[in-house]
Amino acid sequence: MRSTSAVRVTGVFGATSALVALVALAGCASSRSSMAGPVVAEAKNLPDHFRVAATGIAQTEEPKPGEGCRNPMVDPRNGTALNLMRSKNGMGDYQVLSEYGLDLTYGVDSRHLLRIDCATGKALGIVDR
Repeated sequence: MRSTSAVRVTGVFGATSALVALVALAGCASSRSSMAGPVVAEAKNLPDHFRVAATGIAQTEEPKPGEGCRNPMVDPRNGTALNLMRSKNGMGDYQVLSEYGLDLTYGVDSRHLLRIDCATGKALGIVDR
């Protein structure tokens, strides 16, 4: 009898743990991929528009309507790179990078991303991660 009780307790504990893990993963996945969040701040010191990094050293090209969000995007003034984190409906949320890691350029910190209209390369503002 005791071994049966132990098996039931172990089974219930395992099922409960699996359910908690599944709910936690679902929450993480939805928060990371959500493009529903609004612009929370205006970006600063922006170029007229960002360009798409192309093959070759220091090569960039204009973003094109219909091509979706490309990666990476580049500031044509100084080469600051933007890494695509998520995209939807022609908009992309980009992490701002420098040679040394995250860059606070444009007013974007580690809790935020820069939203860009991928067809034009124009920044739309800062959004939550």
